[in-house]
Amino acid sequence: MGDMSILDHLQKEMSSLSKAELSIAKAILSDVDAAVQMTTADLAKLAKVSDPMISRFCRTLGCKSFPDFKVQLAKSVATLPSFISSAVSPGDDAALYIEKRISANQSALEYIRGRLEPQVIETAVKLLQKSKRIEIFGMGASAAIAQDAQDKLFRFGIPTGAYVDHLMQRMVAAAANEDSTFILFSFTGRTKEMIKIAHIVRESNAKLIAITHPGSPLSKLAHVSITSGDELEDTTIYVPMTVRIIVLTIVDILATGLALAQGNRLDKHLKRITNSVDGTKIE
Repeated sequence: MGDMSILDHLQKEMSSLSKAELSIAKAILSDVDAAVQMTTADLAKLAKVSDPMISRFCRTLGCKSFPDFKVQLAKSVATLPSFISSAVSPGDDAALYIEKRISANQSALEYIRGRLEPQVIETAVKLLQKSKRIEIFGMGASAAIAQDAQDKLFRFGIPTGAYVDHLMQRMVAAAANEDSTFILFSFTGRTKEMIKIAHIVRESNAKLIAITHPGSPLSKLAHVSITSGDELEDTTIYVPMTVRIIVLTIVDILATGLALAQGNRLDKHLKRITNSVDGTKIE
């Protein structure tokens, strides 16, 4: 491995892993902090593989045993730099930090590419397509993302609303029924109010898509959970553009899937929307 951390090495080897090894890798990456504390039996049960398979997986990554792997994993977590702190340095001039920020954001998108499962995206798109109404909730730093999602999704012929006030969110969730699909944005998935609102959504028999931290309390309440990329940064302190770009890209992917699912019948609807702003710009 050289200077490469076990997490970096794991990412590099993902494409060459066997089906069983890939299941183990996904189980670890879904909650790295928890994986450090797991026993062999715990991880085997989570990944749905045999105990000996865990040992073989560790040897594939160059570790002597699962305890050795956990030591390396703990070191990776302890030294994991944030994208912003690793991307730029004091004294960087404009040309350098422009290049570094763009490179960091490109790296983040490559990182998330390996964590978006096509089947999960397809399931989310089907829920949206079957909905008679789409409700989008975000709080704090997620509020602007919720508004952006509403701006994209309302164009596809399904009434769509975005709410950033938690009292309105509670009332909208309580008034919903099985014909509604909710998209909840929460980087950490641990905001108490958002979790409570998710419970209200479920009690209303509506469908719930959460774009949030894998394995979080919010993700466990969702019918479909998609990673927010929150593991790249401590978003409780600062929400960098890196994570925003990841989530906005996920929104764009869902919007693209919904547009394709709607097919040709969407063309006239989109044309009416475009024509509605004709004449509003100076020649």
